[in-house]
Amino acid sequence: MPISILPPEVLALVFHFLVLEELHCSRQGSREQDYQVLVRDLWDSREQDLGWIRVTHVCRFWRQVALDDSSLWSTISGNPTSTELISEMLARARDALLDIDIDAGAQSRKVLLMFPPHLHHTRKLRLYDQFMIHPDILRSIYSREAPALEHFELEGSAAFPINLGGTTFFKGRVPRLRTLFLSHVPIPWSLIPRGQLTQLKIVLFNEVSITGFRLAVESGDFNQLIDLLVNCPGLETLVLEHCLPSQLAQFSHAQTIHLPRLSRLCLGGSSSRITNLMKMLKLPSSTTLHLRCISENTLAHSDRLLLPVVSAKLQSPASVEFQKLSATFSHSLSTDVSLKVTASTILPSSRSPQPQDFGGDMDGDAEFVLSFNGLRLGNHSDLLEEVCKMLPISNLEFLSIFSAYTGDPINWVELFKRCTKITAIQAIGGGTSSFVRALTTPEATNTKPNKKGKQKRRDDRDSTLAQPGRSTSLAADGPIFPKLTFLSLKRQDFAEGQHPLGNLFDVVERGLRQRRVAYKAPLEMLHIDRCFISAQRAEALQKLVQKFHWDQDVGFDEFDDFDYPPDFDHYGLDSD
Repeated sequence: MPISILPPEVLALVFHFLVLEELHCSRQGSREQDYQVLVRDLWDSREQDLGWIRVTHVCRFWRQVALDDSSLWSTISGNPTSTELISEMLARARDALLDIDIDAGAQSRKVLLMFPPHLHHTRKLRLYDQFMIHPDILRSIYSREAPALEHFELEGSAAFPINLGGTTFFKGRVPRLRTLFLSHVPIPWSLIPRGQLTQLKIVLFNEVSITGFRLAVESGDFNQLIDLLVNCPGLETLVLEHCLPSQLAQFSHAQTIHLPRLSRLCLGGSSSRITNLMKMLKLPSSTTLHLRCISENTLAHSDRLLLPVVSAKLQSPASVEFQKLSATFSHSLSTDVSLKVTASTILPSSRSPQPQDFGGDMDGDAEFVLSFNGLRLGNHSDLLEEVCKMLPISNLEFLSIFSAYTGDPINWVELFKRCTKITAIQAIGGGTSSFVRALTTPEATNTKPNKKGKQKRRDDRDSTLAQPGRSTSLAADGPIFPKLTFLSLKRQDFAEGQHPLGNLFDVVERGLRQRRVAYKAPLEMLHIDRCFISAQRAEALQKLVQKFHWDQDVGFDEFDDFDYPPDFDHYGLDSD
């Protein structure tokens, strides 16, 4: 059928796809370039790009189809400055439900003033005011009734938080509101609408310190927060970052908060405040937990208050089926090592945990995640052991070490020797060499008493292959991780020649031969990336495994042709 004789309904549907495509493309650029049609003169089509609106200039029939479909004009997005354009779009949208997504720029004041009269038929409203240019207009917008509003998102910035005063949201007249996101908008808990919310997200950045900022939220009575949550039983997503009240509640009406539909809970802030709230929450067993905790005092002291609470929820009969747990423990006095523990990944890291580690906005795929910032294995091994006892690490299948504190290999083995199901391991950075040594040749790090009764470590260079059936203090009757089939080593090239235990790849080669010959547990795949080894060494290693890849130049994330194990997915790590 020629396009010229398409029925109006079909042509309108095509136009809708074009609108969606324009919006999608516009979101790929910067905020200043978003949705070009909204920042240009509607009638200057010969010189300006009108986006999807240009199809209305093809012929009278197409134009009339577009004008008759009010929903085509109901989505307004970007950084608009043309009042003529917005006026035309609002007029053509008529009474259709509006979706407004505006980045408030310095030139958009007149445009913003056009929206308040249309709040009665606005379905989605997202306002981004990075520099708090228009606080009076924002207050004017959110102080009106919005009976059709389902989604409201107000975002300021860390440097310029949005102060809306003490006015109740939309005069309390938002009966359809389901989603509420507030970023850098400090308001009292009592002013937040409740009842029908399914998604609530309040974010205040912890590193920001401005007089009065966060005061309205953090100094509030915990009872106000409890009252809010008790009156939102339909919550499915709850995100509270660095906004939990500092005052402990005097429970007057509810010791337990029931959120039977909650599928995702993200809490960020001090360990003690998170602990206070966690004690009161009753969650379904399928809830995904993400906890980012900052220690007020020492890492071990304040976090020991929270760990038993989390552990109790994991070990309770009703919570056996917990699908995901994510926690971050930060200590501002030290940033030596971070640790991320999951049911399929254990990741000590020399950098602070980043949002992308959790999939952005704390949303990760790992089942159990504990992240420590400021942890040294030697200094806090007791706390780490306590965590490992709480979580089912015996079920770990993947393990990844990233620039870990290079401690005693025996410590690594003692911590993870219960992980007999691990099939794939990734070690990145020179600091992981002690772990690799323990991994590949547990016999080489064995200790034995000398003549004076003191412990003396056997040198790797003098070690021999362990015989089958020979027990050691590290791995009895076999290698650690007996099911290991995949090993990836990256950037293991620091001063190995001076290492007291000898060259790392001497150890790796002997260890692989040991697994293959003595323990009958050869590796299926060995991946060596950015490790400067000789061709002769690479050839020797290749003979000990079924599949070998050596790459000095290509990064781990850039290597797409390698046959990773099922569900390995690069471990979801940004290894750079």
